[in-house]
Amino acid sequence: MIQSLKKIIIIAPFNIFPPYWGGANRIYNLTKELANENKIWLLCNDYKQVSKEDSSCAELKELSSNPNIEIFFVKTRGKTSQIFNFSVIKKGLEIIKKEKPDFILAEFVWSGLHAIILNLLTKTPYILDEHNVEFIRFDRMNRGNKFSRKMLRFYEKLSCTRASKILAVSNIDSDFLVSKLGIKKDRIAIIPNGFDTKKFHPDENKVPEIKDQLNLGKGPIILFFGKLDYTPNYEAVKIIQNEILPRILKKIPDAKFLIVGDNPPSEFTHKNIVFTGMVDKIEDFINTSNVVISPLLSGGGTRLKILEAIACGKVVVSTTVGAEGIDQSQIKDFLKISDDWEEFSKEILSAISRKPSNVPHEFVQKYSWAQVSEKVNQVLNSTDKGV
Repeated sequence: MIQSLKKIIIIAPFNIFPPYWGGANRIYNLTKELANENKIWLLCNDYKQVSKEDSSCAELKELSSNPNIEIFFVKTRGKTSQIFNFSVIKKGLEIIKKEKPDFILAEFVWSGLHAIILNLLTKTPYILDEHNVEFIRFDRMNRGNKFSRKMLRFYEKLSCTRASKILAVSNIDSDFLVSKLGIKKDRIAIIPNGFDTKKFHPDENKVPEIKDQLNLGKGPIILFFGKLDYTPNYEAVKIIQNEILPRILKKIPDAKFLIVGDNPPSEFTHKNIVFTGMVDKIEDFINTSNVVISPLLSGGGTRLKILEAIACGKVVVSTTVGAEGIDQSQIKDFLKISDDWEEFSKEILSAISRKPSNVPHEFVQKYSWAQVSEKVNQVLNSTDKGV
């Protein structure tokens, strides 16, 4: 049976372009894939405002050229407007009055209040896409004071309670919502993160060029990538320099640590560490590496970087927190987990010496954005518009 086309307002609490980090990546790919079967209005609560560089990025041009997608950048006056911005409400009301959408898809809990207000004013049901369980993430990072974290927990529970459905990225996050916030399990759908199968696959075409450009030499390359001004990633760079690098260099003196991401910390320097800044095609740098690492001690959700690296055929060595929420049953040969830095380093050395193997087809099928978005479509089609 062919399902009828749905009309969806997607609210993003920030400008997602260019989508070079996890949350923006998820919103961009879900928007693109959902537009194959639905009409989308994407509202970006643009507290940073779109720069000339952002407005010319390929991903924005791609979505803007899709007749099923309309994008609005709603101007704001500061970061707190992620939680409440009257202009988002105003634009949302305009769209609802004219187009009568079936659902609001609120991205991150930070869009929850906008969705709640629009729901109260128009009865348009909303679905909350929980990229992380935010109050857990803030607790782990020791971010803010006790009162602010308590208020965040209250706000997150309210946002979940009012939603027609909650999308969680993993069973672990779903269990947090049930056990910590009292959300009924049947109101939660597991919608994992994914990767673009057209971009992320084994491909060595750019390897010689990147090695030559960055003067990486002939030794093995250990890659870490992410938004480097994000506290968990900053902590990971510190761990790489202080804990992992010395252990690896004892065994392989010419090994290089390639660290990719914007806003690299200037206080960490070593002749065997190469910072690149932000790059256009992270897949080329993954394919250049011998092994990818995720030495994270805080944060939340699931790491797109791990899925993307495995899709390129790379072994990923991660901490328990770094690999949280990822189903390991199909990828035991590709995902190695340790919270002891000595053991972590041994896993890196083992991965470097390992012969490449094929990525399981079941893994590619399960985590492709096309398959992930199909799960979202199933949620939309099974959720009562009248809720």
